[in-house]
Order: sequence, then C-alpha cells, then structure tokens
Amino acid sequence: MREKIMADKPRQPWMAGLLTFLSRGLGHVYAGSPKRGLILFAIEQGLLLALGVSTLAYTPDIYSLLLAVVVGIGFTIFCVVDAVKIAKSNQQQYELAKYNRWFVYVGYFVVLSLGVSTIVSEGVKANLVKAYKLPSGSMEPTLLSGDHVLVDRTAKARNPKKGQIIIFEYPEDPTKDFIKRVVAVGGDTVEVKDKQLYVNGKAMKEEYIEHKEIDTIPASQNPRDNFGPIAVPASSYFVMGDNRDRTYDSRFWGAVAKDKVKGIVKSIYWSWDREKFSVRWDRIGMHVQ
Repeated sequence: MREKIMADKPRQPWMAGLLTFLSRGLGHVYAGSPKRGLILFAIEQGLLLALGVSTLAYTPDIYSLLLAVVVGIGFTIFCVVDAVKIAKSNQQQYELAKYNRWFVYVGYFVVLSLGVSTIVSEGVKANLVKAYKLPSGSMEPTLLSGDHVLVDRTAKARNPKKGQIIIFEYPEDPTKDFIKRVVAVGGDTVEVKDKQLYVNGKAMKEEYIEHKEIDTIPASQNPRDNFGPIAVPASSYFVMGDNRDRTYDSRFWGAVAKDKVKGIVKSIYWSWDREKFSVRWDRIGMHVQ
C-alpha cells in the first residue's frame, strides 16, 4: 500500500510553473527532470556573467539595454513554459523519485538560488560592474540627480587617472559611497584661488564644471573658493564635484586613500527626472567622461 501511495503523485503544472518562477530549474526538479533544471540554472548564471563582461567591453545604449531585458524575460518565460509542459506529461501518473521531497526543494532554493546565485551576482558587482543611483546634484552638469550609472569595478579601475569620475568609500562615514571627479593624485600640489583650481601651480581648464554661486568665500570662513596649497598624500586622490559650489569634497575632508576607491563610472543606463516625472531618454546609454 505504501509503495502505491508513493508512486501515485501526479505533477501539478501550476506548481511546476510557480517553482520555476521562484528559482530557475526548481520546477523541473519537481516535474521530474532535474538534469534539465540544473542546465537551465547554469545557463541563467552564465547569462549574468556575460552581461557583466559585455557592459565592460562597450557602453550599452538603449537598444542593447532593452535587448538584455527582453532576453531575461524571454528566458524566464521559456523556463516556466518548459517546466509546465513536463509537469503536464506527468499529470496523470508519476512515480516519485528520491529527489521529490520537500527538503530537497528547500535545499535547492537555499543552496542554488540563495547561495550560488548570490555569489555570482555579488562577484559580478564586486569585480566587474555594479549599478549606482545618484541621489543629489553634486556632479552636475555631468551627472544629474536621478541618473543610474554603471561602475567599472575591475582591478584596473581601482587605479583611476586624473579627470575620471570614481565611486569611493566616504572617509567620514564608511557605510556611504560618494561619487566625485579625480583632480589630482598622490604627490600633486592642489590649490584653489577665487574658485579657480590649480594643480602643481598650473590653472586647470575644466569645461565640465559649473559655478552656481556668484559670491566668493574667503579661506578664513570656508575652503570652498579658496583652499591650500596642500600636497596630496601618496597613494591618494584629491576629488571634487563638478557642481563646484554645491558639493562636499576633498576641500572639506581631505584626500581619498587608494584602498577606498571602488571603481570608475562608465556610463548611464537609466535616468529619471523626479521633478518632471519622466524618463530622460537622451541620457540612457551616455558614456561618462
């Protein structure tokens, strides 16, 4: 009697579809095709890695970004439909296998979906590319509040050059990430005179910055418009915001140590104008310089 009860467990298509939606391949394990499920899970992780590598190879435009979304949604739909079909073929009668147990399903979800997927995802973010959102306008006009950017996190990007925009650990609060432009590196001498930046005694031509305040503040009151000169420590970067009068940067809290740099801003993949409640379509896919 026990063997008959164990053998007569037909698969439910809706359950196979739901489990697949929650975790690629899990519905296939439930439906009786574990090898197929594991292959589909591996393909999904491979697509994630390929996406991370491709975004470093070139600046994705609106069409490539849409293609990535379509491929992701299409792959999910394919997996769900495939699992449902297999379940339908076993809807009348199905003999339970050793892997058709609730603890196997839970283990699959924990080990693969929460474990392997998280490791792959975090690995891509830590070593290839990561997305960030700009909450303020300190980098205007180059970057606007509401811009979502892709940041190169490779080892090479941890050694930025002058002029590049970087993401780094905020020196005064390690839990926060800041975004500024590198204007000087270790060994350089930095000075600001009446809003003009000088590096090693040479006035810098910065076409990307803007000044929104007419007044000039003396150094005795505030370092915003008159600062230095100071020497940038070795293995450090002096960073400033492009919105030069409305940014909190190295003039106030010092240089950024090399080991605090998290990557170089590469491109804008999404931009939302909160005031107009609309998408800035012309900024999507824009390369950041």
